[in-house]
Amino acid sequence: MLNKLAKNQYVKITNCDKNEDIEYGVVLTEKDDKYDIMSVGFENKNGAFIDYPTDVENLVQTYTTNDATFYEVKENDVRRKMNLWIEKNYKM
Repeated sequence: MLNKLAKNQYVKITNCDKNEDIEYGVVLTEKDDKYDIMSVGFENKNGAFIDYPTDVENLVQTYTTNDATFYEVKENDVRRKMNLWIEKNYKM
């Protein structure tokens, strides 16, 4: 579990209070312990990474570390798919 996030870090986002899907995103900015995170995809029921289309509403949301539980994305397959999505759809 991460207590501090860094710009351009790939994160796995879970919310323990709610029974929601696991989301994956990249940290865009950090200011005053608030992080703008762009959602890239989610984990389906089978545990596979599915990327979002770019026309999804609320693709970028602001979080604090108290809003959810954050983990660093370590799975190579997921990181590769996130890299491809970002290269294709996002210009920094």
